[in-house]
Amino acid sequence: MPLENSLPFPTDVKFLYIPIDIRDTEAINPLKCEQPLTLRVDSLISKLAHSYRHDTNLLIVSVPGAWTPMCGEHHIPPFLLNLEKLKHLHVGAIVIIGTNDPFVMSGWGKTLVKEYVESGTDIFAMPRLFFANDVGFSKEHGLTVEVGGFLRNKRYAMLIDCKDRRIKYFGVETERKIDKSGLDAVLARL
Repeated sequence: MPLENSLPFPTDVKFLYIPIDIRDTEAINPLKCEQPLTLRVDSLISKLAHSYRHDTNLLIVSVPGAWTPMCGEHHIPPFLLNLEKLKHLHVGAIVIIGTNDPFVMSGWGKTLVKEYVESGTDIFAMPRLFFANDVGFSKEHGLTVEVGGFLRNKRYAMLIDCKDRRIKYFGVETERKIDKSGLDAVLARL
């Protein structure tokens, strides 16, 4: 099934992640390793669809790689700095995916959260946040590219309305920019 605006989001999508507790960002240890868990996107969509707070949008943001300058300095930080705004606009969860393994995505995610999310922020005022291994989702949908012998995800953002599972916005970068997958492009669709 192609990924396009207005089409349903595929079923049976799974990512691998390690939970990041954002309640006390000062206590986060990026070097602490834990066992990855499976994020079943169908289950997440179902939970968000029935949210009593009307946080019915799921945002998936894909990065070419953890610990890369464009991703870690320009692409993801604006999302983290605006978690409360995104929640106010009914984003119930944000899943940041890359081809890096879940341990690398977790360490990178913890580092970014420590840097850009204010400690003590009310977690109910923010969307759920996941940094996850893609598990082949992007490759399956033609959203990868080989760079220097490594398979990388293309940079993209996808906004899903969980009530009807339809893709509200799907923006894929075609140049080395952040104008289709960045925070401003997403906010314009909310």
